[in-house]
Amino acid sequence: MNLAAMRARLDAIEAERRQIHTEAGDNALNEDQQSRWDALDTEETDLRAQVAEAEESEARAARVAESRARWGATQVGARRDPVDLGPGATRAQLVDAALRGVDGRIDGTDNQRHFEQIMRRHAGDQQWARQIVARSHPDYASAFSKLVTGRAAFLTEEEKRAAIAVGTNTAGGFLVPTHLDPTLILTNAGTSNAIRAISRVVTLTDGSNVWNGVSTAGATASWDAELTEVSDDTPPVARVSVPTFMARSLVQASIEAFEDISGLATDAVMILNDARDRLEGAAHAVGSGAGQPTGIFTALDANTNVEIVSTTAATIGLVDIHNLYRSVPVRWRGRGTWVMNPLYNLAIKALGSALSASYSTDLTQPAADRILGRPVVESDDAPATQTTTSLDNEVVYGDFSNFVIVDKPGSAAIEFIPHMFNTSNNLPDGRRAWFMHWRNGSDSVNDLAFRLLQDKTSA
Repeated sequence: MNLAAMRARLDAIEAERRQIHTEAGDNALNEDQQSRWDALDTEETDLRAQVAEAEESEARAARVAESRARWGATQVGARRDPVDLGPGATRAQLVDAALRGVDGRIDGTDNQRHFEQIMRRHAGDQQWARQIVARSHPDYASAFSKLVTGRAAFLTEEEKRAAIAVGTNTAGGFLVPTHLDPTLILTNAGTSNAIRAISRVVTLTDGSNVWNGVSTAGATASWDAELTEVSDDTPPVARVSVPTFMARSLVQASIEAFEDISGLATDAVMILNDARDRLEGAAHAVGSGAGQPTGIFTALDANTNVEIVSTTAATIGLVDIHNLYRSVPVRWRGRGTWVMNPLYNLAIKALGSALSASYSTDLTQPAADRILGRPVVESDDAPATQTTTSLDNEVVYGDFSNFVIVDKPGSAAIEFIPHMFNTSNNLPDGRRAWFMHWRNGSDSVNDLAFRLLQDKTSA
């Protein structure tokens, strides 16, 4: 259904609902009318989401067309070839070339918007931006697939030129095409990397390995008498930093698998991306900070000022939920999110004993997606241990814009190893492999924006 048809259908839905309203008059809707009204509501919601996405696509196409018309036939837009950017290309030309290169190949409006934000933020880093532009070219995507499956002999001249533009080395290292780049993490229901979706995600491209920010407790004010000297209320500032760490993964396949399995390269990329997602998900929750990112539970567990101990060992009560919520300062309380393992969300669901209780106990209903009006995020990577002999971490509540995840966009690369060598005699044994590496970091930059519920020990 095109955009015009979707808009026409929305008008038809509105007309049908008006007719139902007129027929009902001052009476309540009957069962058939209510059922139809609900169906129209659902259809309208889906259509409006599709219309918004289609309108964004049209607007993006219009921006590209306007840029190409402005630059003229001799500029980058004329040949629609992101690889052929000259050394004098401007920041705007680099951004536009990258957006054209991935147009239509990124799933979802949110991921498209995330890619645009990264490009506009870091286009000043010319070397990084040019490599992203080169990797987004369709010829490079085709060349990548042939190179990692041992079909280099079938490269066309355009594909060879595109591969060289990315700067691959002579040892067989090839960077993943931008539209497959794991930098674009899908934070949907198909992943367990739940904390990334609610946190502040920043990016580094300037060669630095550490993200640096600034924190302050803010200025103070006072009631002063007439004509008295005002105090100096300039607030102190402190540096906060989040380092990034190297992560790696290797997937092997036999030469026979290359010959027998269609789309093996695509499957390998999918497997490696999934491995990355699961590794990061666990680190962002409970990472130690030693050689890996610091997880939110780990960061808060190290700060006794933000820990709340439960009233009863091995039990979560209503009083604990209220204490946790109330203890978060007002600045962050209204923007807070609950993060916990499903074990504890189910325990909270089971607290009530009557319909008049403060919570639902109906087994037919799902676990709560909101507690005290704030969203609940379940993470299987969050702690799930109640020992009663130590203060076990259970639930975090707070404003996750104060938990920073740092990505090195473009640092994620997959290199193809055409032959693996056996350790017995250092001779090939018929295996090939994909080697993936990337850098990522995370940490709380303001512990006071959170509170951590811990299980009371009975020891």
